[in-house]
Amino acid sequence: MPAAQSNSSTIAALATAPAAPGAHPGRAILRLAGPGTHDALGAILVDPPSTRGAHRCVARIGDRDLPVLVLRFVAPASYTGEDAAEIVTVANRDVTGRLLDRLTALPGVRLAGPGEFTARAYLAGKLTLAQAEGVALTIAAETDAQLQAADRLLSGTLGRTYHDWADRLAGLLALVEAGVDFTDQEDVVPIPPRELAGALETLHHDLAAHLDQKATEERPDHTPRVVLAGPPNAGKSTLFNTLLGRSRAVVSDVPGTTRDVLEEPLELPGSPLCARPDTVTLVDLAGIDAGPGLDALDDAARQLAREAITTADCVLHCDPTGRFDSLPTLPPSTPVLRLRTKADLPVFHTSAEALAVCALDGYHLDALRRAIADAVSVNPSASSVAGTVVPRHQRALRDAASHLVEARAAIEPNAHALDEPELVAGEMRLALNALAELAGDVTPDDVLGRVFASFCVGK
Repeated sequence: MPAAQSNSSTIAALATAPAAPGAHPGRAILRLAGPGTHDALGAILVDPPSTRGAHRCVARIGDRDLPVLVLRFVAPASYTGEDAAEIVTVANRDVTGRLLDRLTALPGVRLAGPGEFTARAYLAGKLTLAQAEGVALTIAAETDAQLQAADRLLSGTLGRTYHDWADRLAGLLALVEAGVDFTDQEDVVPIPPRELAGALETLHHDLAAHLDQKATEERPDHTPRVVLAGPPNAGKSTLFNTLLGRSRAVVSDVPGTTRDVLEEPLELPGSPLCARPDTVTLVDLAGIDAGPGLDALDDAARQLAREAITTADCVLHCDPTGRFDSLPTLPPSTPVLRLRTKADLPVFHTSAEALAVCALDGYHLDALRRAIADAVSVNPSASSVAGTVVPRHQRALRDAASHLVEARAAIEPNAHALDEPELVAGEMRLALNALAELAGDVTPDDVLGRVFASFCVGK
């Protein structure tokens, strides 16, 4: 669960991308949300607004006054449901940096974690989980088709579809479970087997059409490279060994132990609609940080690590402290999953939306495997219906479809009553659990961690 569930703190972040060198500066937006919003504005503005609306204000930067536009939001009528504000100013790195430094130096105000504004919006009931994913898709969209897919998530259209499927299945499951209570009374049949089989087949057809099986069953020849990156002694090699199920990398408390680039195939849970498992190449690297290398060999190992990171298909950014310092420049399309490794140890600073994992006791490793599979999933054709389905949704819908097939297989349509109602009900319950993740009724911590682990700061 994102740490944003505790909204006692006020968060601030730059919500717009920095201007490119040499480009016209344009405008930048500093975003602020939390109970201390008004006091924080008072610390940097000459006359801070307290009422809702757009206000022309003056910000103090050293001995200079800077005209700014402040958009003030009063709880609960804001994106996060809290008191909030957006400060619109010139997109100058020095100006925005000094304003942000002044804000985060105030008592009770801190820098927002990646995706924390959207996480707070979700936890306040302002967004569904699917709509939160729509925010991430909108940010990452590079084509009109991708924007349209994000719009469908943001509008709630897909959420309503998922709710409809879950409601239909829940109604059928209730009838089957009622029949279990009357197995000793042959004249009581809440739903005839033929009717149940037909309803499950129809629901499965709807899910399969949405997924577009032909597109989702295709596999590329390229094996995705998943790279473990982070500072020295961040637990990367231990996690590497645990995911592989054997000791492949040397593990030591001494920083700089890993020098070579280690690569091994890693099988992930396969799609229920495809017999073959997903296979990726898991890569363990030397640790990199802002400090100098231990020696010339360590410098060479760090350079190899930087090169491997920039060519990865997915990066697992490992940091037991939860600070997640910057990585080498990556292509915008490369997914980065933030992992707070060594989750068995206490931390004093943690990113709100990092996925906490522990290689020693297996904590959240199943969620990590699913997150990796989601990140490297093949995106269906943008022209198909499945083009609107994000990887996490694909996997949940495939799980639901698989359990529907198992439930249908246990039904004899011509029988008077179900021969194995407990088996049918069990498979239907598993299918409903998968759909409920998408409908918003079931949101376990690992699902939230997977959703928000790849968000950017300020959103």
